[in-house]
Amino acid sequence: MSLISENSDQIPEEYLPMIIHYLKKYDNTNVDLSKPHLNPYFATNYPIIVLVYSLLIISSVLANLAMIFHVVKRRLYKDTTCAFLINIAIASTVHVTFVLPITLAVMLMQNWIFGRLICFCLPIFQDLPIHISMLTYLMIAGDRYRYLSDPIKSRIPAFVCSLGALFFAICIVLPYPIYATYLDFQNFSEAQDNQTSIRGLQMCIFNLADDIQEYMRGLFIGTYIAPLTITAYFNVKSGQELQNQEIPFPVAVYEARTNHSAKYSRQGSSVSNDVMSSIRVKQENESSGTSGTVAISNLSTSCDLEDSDLDIHKEKRTQKYIVLMTTAFAICLCPLMILRLIKPSIEETYANADHINMTYVTLVWVAFLPEFITPCLYASWQMNIKCTSTSNNNKHTHVMNK
Repeated sequence: MSLISENSDQIPEEYLPMIIHYLKKYDNTNVDLSKPHLNPYFATNYPIIVLVYSLLIISSVLANLAMIFHVVKRRLYKDTTCAFLINIAIASTVHVTFVLPITLAVMLMQNWIFGRLICFCLPIFQDLPIHISMLTYLMIAGDRYRYLSDPIKSRIPAFVCSLGALFFAICIVLPYPIYATYLDFQNFSEAQDNQTSIRGLQMCIFNLADDIQEYMRGLFIGTYIAPLTITAYFNVKSGQELQNQEIPFPVAVYEARTNHSAKYSRQGSSVSNDVMSSIRVKQENESSGTSGTVAISNLSTSCDLEDSDLDIHKEKRTQKYIVLMTTAFAICLCPLMILRLIKPSIEETYANADHINMTYVTLVWVAFLPEFITPCLYASWQMNIKCTSTSNNNKHTHVMNK
């Protein structure tokens, strides 16, 4: 980090080529750079870009707020998975509300007007919600694998783990300002002919350090490849646990608990036998025969099997939507992560500058798509649950009528 005065003698030599390249845009003009200046490349198509970004921002904010409202209203946060999804929704809302508009403005303008603080903090704000979401998906996958492989274990505390994800993400982004340089010239005149007067010149420069490529490579592996690999492993193992269930899931939970506590098992078995004996005796007294007992037994068995099937289907459905959310997040983020990885090695010239700018604008929009896709998948998930519950109630009503 550095703040350089208007005296050109204090400008480090490594910055001079970039400053000269920047000032050539304003040759033979008197420019006030304290005001925003649109990049000429976006002069004709910026309304479309702003419209597309605005639709993404508005729809994402509304979708995430609706998801949070649904989880809180239905008290679904008692389930660890839904509690983690609230954490992702909050991070996404902050991301698209505060970070995306500033990011879009920076990409569309050719001069920097946001000052020193935003220059150093914007990279932090851009990546912090991404790291939080990545870590949250990792914890969701780990928690579900732990639960499905050993149901006796308690679920991990979502609130505490969310705070831990926030703290860890902050630690990841803390070094970012080291790789940013802020140049501030209140008044600048070209030394050659004094014909160009530049007022309010500010520059925010990134990625000039010698070890930036190694740093970006480490970030790519440590914050993208490694978490997604571990998350994919947990999701695959969870899927295998669900596919290999030879007995209904509630029975597996019951057996795990009975193996853990033999005393609890004996008490539960005694109570269950007493209840069933009372039902049989009462039915025998009312119907003066054994047909009622058989009917009650068959109905109870049928309902238990249906409930067991529904439970395993519920876990499979949950697993499917969690995998879809994680996959959408990873795929949409991948192109931008690759571009950021290779950008320090790309020499920006007049010939390719416009193509790089347009590519960056497009990939940033794609990277923010999961902020809208995740709530949509959550809505589809909940609608699927509602339809299944309605169908199940109809089946039970049909059995009771018989």
